[in-house]
Amino acid sequence: MSVTLARQRLKRLADSGLRGLCRPVERLSELRKRVEQVDDLTVARLEQLFFGLADRTRLRMIELLTDEELCACEVMAALDLTQPTTSHHLGILERVGLIESRRDGKWVFYRLADSNVKALLVKGSALVHGAM
Repeated sequence: MSVTLARQRLKRLADSGLRGLCRPVERLSELRKRVEQVDDLTVARLEQLFFGLADRTRLRMIELLTDEELCACEVMAALDLTQPTTSHHLGILERVGLIESRRDGKWVFYRLADSNVKALLVKGSALVHGAM
């Protein structure tokens, strides 16, 4: 959307009286200041976090890992996935910092990286069920 069109819409909003007596230029300046206060690194990390959560297979993996550490083969069997698919999704979850792994011989075990991951899942479930 062009800047001119955006300003015209802000003017129409101000003229409608829905924003009190604000002036479009002042309102735009106020909104831009709020956007500038958002830390770009934080936004990038949140983007990665939500990317990691934006897949039903990965959400199911996180759910499996909420109470115990599991071997990759257990995750694979529980979700009826192929080994490449399992590795792909576990890799994404590990790269975005939601899970951690440890190797024991030829076995790789996964666990949640932080207890806040479980809390995030609980809060997300409450949100989609309207209980927040």
